[in-house]
Amino acid sequence: MLELEIRDEDEELAKQFTNVYSEMKYGKNVLGVSEKKFYDFIFSGKLGELVFRRLLDENNILNQCDEILKPHPGKYKREGADFVLTNSGETIDVKTSDAMYKTRLLVREDQVKAKVHDVYLGQRLNPNKNVIECWGYICGNKLKLRPIEDFGYGPCRSIFLKDLIPIEEFLAKAQNPAFVSKGELICKK
Repeated sequence: MLELEIRDEDEELAKQFTNVYSEMKYGKNVLGVSEKKFYDFIFSGKLGELVFRRLLDENNILNQCDEILKPHPGKYKREGADFVLTNSGETIDVKTSDAMYKTRLLVREDQVKAKVHDVYLGQRLNPNKNVIECWGYICGNKLKLRPIEDFGYGPCRSIFLKDLIPIEEFLAKAQNPAFVSKGELICKK
């Protein structure tokens, strides 16, 4: 697990993004949580994406995330990837849990049905250290084989963060010269 620093600019951008959702009433609270919790989820998710983008950039892993700060005005956004790896075309969906007691990467079943991404990345916000804990990943073809369970937020697929393929392996694969020359994939199809 890597601890990734949360910078002031990450928090500010995530707050601005969340404020647009709040002011414009974008999104739909499909989890049935309080309005505050709904926007907290949006904030921590966006914060996790921004911090992960920096990890990719700092490790010279080419990626596309042109719409990372573009709010989606519709009620649902289930299909779009958070990142596309330039060299392989693989899609990445970043999942950031918002509390230390949360020990799983969760992907709602409606999202799995809409689009299975190549890579699901599991992170957790650690406010005590002001970091994002970047645990690792699971390939989408493996995630969709996981049982459907409900942990209080509706049907989802899950895996314990500690059981993810370590993020260091993701970085090593993505920096491998064969991957860079488009000969490798993070997740075999």
